[in-house]
Amino acid sequence: MSQIFKCVIGNFNINDAFSAVGLLDDDAILSVSCFQRYKSWVVEILSTRQFDTQEIHRMLSDYEFSVIENEPLDEENWLEKCFENFKPINVGGFYIYGPHLRRANHPSDKMMIEIAAATAFGTGEHPTTNRCLIACETFFDPGKHKKVLDIGCGSCILSIALARLGARDIVACDNDAEAVRVSRENVVINKVASRIKIFQNQACEFSEGKYDFVVANILAEPLISMSDYIVESLANNGILVLSGFTSDDDSVEKRFTSLGLKIKHKYDYNGWTTLVLESANKSL
Repeated sequence: MSQIFKCVIGNFNINDAFSAVGLLDDDAILSVSCFQRYKSWVVEILSTRQFDTQEIHRMLSDYEFSVIENEPLDEENWLEKCFENFKPINVGGFYIYGPHLRRANHPSDKMMIEIAAATAFGTGEHPTTNRCLIACETFFDPGKHKKVLDIGCGSCILSIALARLGARDIVACDNDAEAVRVSRENVVINKVASRIKIFQNQACEFSEGKYDFVVANILAEPLISMSDYIVESLANNGILVLSGFTSDDDSVEKRFTSLGLKIKHKYDYNGWTTLVLESANKSL
């Protein structure tokens, strides 16, 4: 294996740390993760080449941060160091862990989800993923919600969670090819591949009739741009879970309620909002 380099940048708040992860884009990057260190958050980059400080600042030009570490990593230890920061997470009835803990003892009263902290968004740490998981556990009903759609599936964590909750017909899509690759691996690892169809979409090519339960944890702009298609794909009395936007931004809420959806519940958590909406009992 070629030399691995570690760069740690820090002094972020939680929202900026997770936002910065999505902006770090280079073919040399193997993984990006963020975690809390003392009272602030840091972002750790593992890559096949060493980035200089100016490169990092160009990629994250909108953020103030400091470079804490930037050095080669011992080859035999780099994967272990990557995993050691991804500790198991309890979110509602779910227990989320990395592949390095596959053989560890896990709680018997939780729904297990194995997700690697790697190249696709969604390990349960971010406030939006956290509250989407809670919303799925609270509002998904396997007796009523027969057909499920996951838009912008990332690591496929929400689809896997819904499968654990009893969903048997799930369509998951993402416009990023790497997310689709990681999702396909994750559904196999979690033994739910027979329940989840995953494909890469470029825009709004996710319609296969009507869906009883739809979740989209992306960003405000794409949610609004796809809003007509999302609402059209929602079945009568269907549930829609939306997240990926900050609590001071009400543009998504205004757009979807203007299309006739009713707010069933609203989560505000660590500066981010997750909306649970319900369609009317009529053709949309």
